Amino acid sequence: MRRFYVDADVLSGGEKTLVLEGALAHRLAKVLRLRAGDEMALFDGGGEDVVVRLVDVSDRNIKAIVVERVPGPAEAPTKVHLYQSITKGERFEWLVEKATEIGVVRIVPLVTSRAVVRTPGEGNRIDRWRRIAIEAAEQCGRSVVPVVEAPVSFQEALASAPGIVLLPYEAGDHLTPNVQTVLQDKIDELYAEGAVSVLVGPEGGYERQEVEQAVAAGATVVTLGQRVLRSETAGLVAATLVMQACGELG
Repeated sequence: MRRFYVDADVLSGGEKTLVLEGALAHRLAKVLRLRAGDEMALFDGGGEDVVVRLVDVSDRNIKAIVVERVPGPAEAPTKVHLYQSITKGERFEWLVEKATEIGVVRIVPLVTSRAVVRTPGEGNRIDRWRRIAIEAAEQCGRSVVPVVEAPVSFQEALASAPGIVLLPYEAGDHLTPNVQTVLQDKIDELYAEGAVSVLVGPEGGYERQEVEQAVAAGATVVTLGQRVLRSETAGLVAATLVMQACGELG
């Protein structure tokens, strides 16, 4: 069944009849060519799917009746917060899409000392990242859309990162543990906190001073293996390993 994101006020109040307007109405009527009698699911990011049947369709507004309200797919009990250094071009957009698909709950653009891309996070860019997260949630079947925040500094990230904080670092030695080992060793803390934050450095890597600062703040340095990964690849791999270690990927 096709799924579409809508603003919360569309689904609030438990109404039996809904009206869809604007860009979504145009998309449904003119692009997808849906007709009266077609059914689809709507969600507002709050964790519930609302199945509706279209009863009157035009490119300006669409009337639909609510068939049922059902809980959306369960979210991971361990919340993964991904602090990802901003990368060039479309790579960060790709990361937002894929992180949404695997179940990350929060994506925070990260600005570090060696950041290749430095941006205050202009509104239009953040809006685009948020739209990508919405579209990815529509596609992958999530009823919760990850929060995409404005960029923060490395210091701000260390101060705000919840739960167990992991710092993938390419210059670690043979004693540097991997993600699975750290989370297994911290299993009690993992269940108590219910959150893991992953701080991924830029294309140029972290400065040694940043790594020391992170460790002093309570972060654990981890390895992602011997291969040198692009920043966005490292972010997705690290988040996936966390989800796997928590039993969320089968």
